[in-house]
Amino acid sequence: MLLTDRNSAPSKLYVPGATIALGSADTDMRDRYGLDFTQVEVDLAISTVGAFRFTIPHAFDAEKRDFFTPRGEALMPLLKLGQSVWIKMGYGDRAHQTLLISGFINSISTSFAEGGAPEIEVSGLDVLQMMTFDTTEHRLENRSIRDAVNEVAQAYGVTLKFSGDPPSNITLDANLQNDLEFLRKLAENFSNPKQKWEFFVRASPGRDVLVFRPRSPIDPPLTTLDWGGDLLSFKPDIDLGKQVKKFEILGWDEVKKEAIVGVATADKGNKGEPSGGDIIASAYGRSAVRRERRAVKSKQEADQIAAAELAKLSNNLMKGEGETFGLPELLPDTSITLAGIGQQFSNNYYVTKTVHRYDGAGYRTKFSVERPVA
Repeated sequence: MLLTDRNSAPSKLYVPGATIALGSADTDMRDRYGLDFTQVEVDLAISTVGAFRFTIPHAFDAEKRDFFTPRGEALMPLLKLGQSVWIKMGYGDRAHQTLLISGFINSISTSFAEGGAPEIEVSGLDVLQMMTFDTTEHRLENRSIRDAVNEVAQAYGVTLKFSGDPPSNITLDANLQNDLEFLRKLAENFSNPKQKWEFFVRASPGRDVLVFRPRSPIDPPLTTLDWGGDLLSFKPDIDLGKQVKKFEILGWDEVKKEAIVGVATADKGNKGEPSGGDIIASAYGRSAVRRERRAVKSKQEADQIAAAELAKLSNNLMKGEGETFGLPELLPDTSITLAGIGQQFSNNYYVTKTVHRYDGAGYRTKFSVERPVA
């Protein structure tokens, strides 16, 4: 929790709550239809589709043999596939809660079991799911990354928030893929151990925002979670399994009839932490070099691919999963400090995934983090 905010806040902010809006951002499901829910969960992650799910109990009328709202309206038309949904969580009434996701219903299920009352299970995905419906050729020739991403954003009615300085006037071979895969390819191809490109969607009552930028630095953190206090659990994992000191891409220039070699080397982190390759060299006396053959047209392209592949591996060195009390500000692309868990693990971490859950037991937030060395 943000202790300074909570300690100075009115007592009502200690009461967890959640709000689900159907059809429009201001149509509260409780206020408008009298509908309640027993649990709601929002799952958000970097460079992937956001998801939500919630459960509606006590909606089946045993005499009429169908689902209705407490006010007598037919329920299922309200939960039609493709219906827009906005979900907030936080403390106090909806005015004090944080909008976590906006999306569309894509699944409805229930169960008619002997001796039990059926409940409605509703789940859906955010706007990024729309980018997975169609595959097309994505030819990027002498164009900027910003223009290419903006074209995708406009196609799905979202506002683009672009920052950073990627390579300009680039060329990528056309490939049959959906738009989400295209964004991932752009982010991966121009990442390197010192600058990892990512994207995600931030919900809005109006137009959602597609954020495309290099990873934010892990300082300053959003908040500090202390083991035995706000940090309810944490499971760190340090794994040398796929770490390397150097990544090489081997290709062939058909025009010049000569080899192309792209190279990327892992450096120490901004606080002097050794890379995974450094650790392997020190512990095992191995050079830890990964080589792959790729169809590349230039050394510049080979260097970029080598750097992107090395960046992926470097960010897998130290990971962890934890849980805290409900913290709506804790979202992917934020950073937190974890304390009281020993010198090895007490540090700043980058948040890559959060799961916000509100139910009868209260409001909790689970999170996944990385501690990149660069």
